[in-house]
Amino acid sequence: MIERAAIETLLKDAYAARVQGDLDKVMTYFHPECRFHLMGAPDVAPACNPQTGCDAVRAHMAGLIGTFAFSKFEMLGLIVEGERVAHHWRADVTFVPTGKTQNFEAFDMITFEDGKVRSLTQFTDTASVMRLSLS
Repeated sequence: MIERAAIETLLKDAYAARVQGDLDKVMTYFHPECRFHLMGAPDVAPACNPQTGCDAVRAHMAGLIGTFAFSKFEMLGLIVEGERVAHHWRADVTFVPTGKTQNFEAFDMITFEDGKVRSLTQFTDTASVMRLSLS
């Protein structure tokens, strides 16, 4: 089982890679049989369709990284129970096509397997994300 200190380090490094926009490095933290799900209404926001498998998650992450840049990332809380993690964080999110930025908080439910992210379910204000991308 992965220890809390290792999980905290892994998350700090993974989110630092996300802030840098480094897709290849971000993907090194995912398990080969990973799953990513941004919670929301997929009929309104296609980015909310769950993605399963490393290739699908990589393609999805590439789209997210190319569309939404992160800065001023801050870890607000972390609860670790074995290989299950609740991660509360905040960051400035910039919609790349317009350059418009807004501060968002998110809550990630993460499951680890073999020291990698097996499942990541992310909760944030998707209505505000949509507004940011429409303005």
